[in-house]
Amino acid sequence: MGLDNFIKIEKNILKRLLSALFLIPIYIFSIISSNYISIFIILLTSIILSFEWFRITQNNTYKEKIKLIFFSLIIFLNIYISIFTNFFFSIFITIFFSILILLSFFLKKDNFNSLRWLLYGFIYVSIPLIIFFKIKETVDGSYILLWLFLIICSTDIFSYIFGSIIKGPKIFPKLSPYKTYSGTILGLFTGSSLGVFFSFIFLNLDIKYLIFFSILISFSGLLGDLFISKVKRNFRIKDSSKILPGHGGFLDRYDSISFGLIALFFIQYFL
Repeated sequence: MGLDNFIKIEKNILKRLLSALFLIPIYIFSIISSNYISIFIILLTSIILSFEWFRITQNNTYKEKIKLIFFSLIIFLNIYISIFTNFFFSIFITIFFSILILLSFFLKKDNFNSLRWLLYGFIYVSIPLIIFFKIKETVDGSYILLWLFLIICSTDIFSYIFGSIIKGPKIFPKLSPYKTYSGTILGLFTGSSLGVFFSFIFLNLDIKYLIFFSILISFSGLLGDLFISKVKRNFRIKDSSKILPGHGGFLDRYDSISFGLIALFFIQYFL
């Protein structure tokens, strides 16, 4: 039994590694490049995320397909319009589209619980990606986003590796049954340490801020992971999709990055 578990862990790590080797160069390119291909990558990602959110929270019947198209379209348009406007006008557009979603309840008399989850998904997918584009436009924006990406990815990867090898008690057994104290703590430590190292070289900040901000980003990624775990558990779904072997779906990877981007927004604009 022990050997079988070890082989299973090895296979899962290999699947996650291969998926990461495919995705990481693509999203690093989308961060450092300013051409239309990088914009297309993020917009395509937003459509995939909207499909996965809809799959989790809605009834996937034929009649629901129109709602899915509408939901994906307004997310796409919201992010696309934000590329050409400032941040506060982008938020205004987000509010406008949110009102459109709410109006559909009164016009179609839709189930309010279903509509509520669509509104949550619209805000959850749109806002972090808008923040992504706005931070990218700032001075050293690409370095800041690479710093975020490094922290989030390394925290996630090393949490999984250390947790699989060391094991031990579960830290969030109801929300995330595979997370252990050992994996979570060592993942946070490794992600934060790599973030401090990167920012010390590429970002001009005082060392005490580097440490605090790196820990904040790493911890916010953990919260994002728990948020999506809570949503999936609420709808009794294990993975948002099967598109990424060893990971699940894009939402299963976007979870940490989304909360990291929100934390990064407050660091960038209010500190």
